[in-house]
Amino acid sequence: MARTFAPTLGTVLSHVSWRSGHLKSKQAAQDAIMDGLQPLDIVLVSSKGRRSGHIIPGLFGHAAVYLGTEQELKQLGIWQASQVQQRTRRIRNRHVFIEADAAGVHLSKPARVLNTDAVAILRPRFSGTKQRRKTALGFFDALGMKFDFLFDVDSTDCTFCTELIHRVMPHLDLPIMEIYGVRTIMPDSVAVSAIRKEGGLALVGYIKADRKGWRQASMSDLVTDIGHNWARRQR
Repeated sequence: MARTFAPTLGTVLSHVSWRSGHLKSKQAAQDAIMDGLQPLDIVLVSSKGRRSGHIIPGLFGHAAVYLGTEQELKQLGIWQASQVQQRTRRIRNRHVFIEADAAGVHLSKPARVLNTDAVAILRPRFSGTKQRRKTALGFFDALGMKFDFLFDVDSTDCTFCTELIHRVMPHLDLPIMEIYGVRTIMPDSVAVSAIRKEGGLALVGYIKADRKGWRQASMSDLVTDIGHNWARRQR
């Protein structure tokens, strides 16, 4: 039944929201996040004001990747690549993230990605510029893929947020677990991998907000917040 109705149910739930993210109205926080990003950084987001933020268990329910501005893509040496040239207008219009959600794999603006409550920035390690270029072009090649509502990491014709990262950056060796017979990748597991400095990921920032304000939190805060979310779910 879940496999039959997942696409319809997932599409409906992706539009259910009872409040905006706490970071949405805090421009200083968004500026701090954007200033700290480098091309190909992974951004994990926690959006508890959306129904979709409660479907995936744990603190984080989604992941996006920062591709970079026109200047950064020129510095990387891929601005003239055909995959990038097809999207120059969107990139210049601040569509600098790539994500896989109910709408498929697409470019997004910071205002969309950072409409959330908390953000963890993870930085992948690369062997050199050649691998960075190949990886960035790999994300552009994935644009237009359909979304995988079954969150199956072994799917070939569709993908979900962390699977997209796994597809394009397999060297990160993201942690895969089996849930109800489906192999998948949980965003919280990716965060834990970065905390432990496993699989080529490093945590470079954690910013969280509430109704009163925002702050740049510590790794210890992140560990505590992940633990509390799983403990609450078990109760």
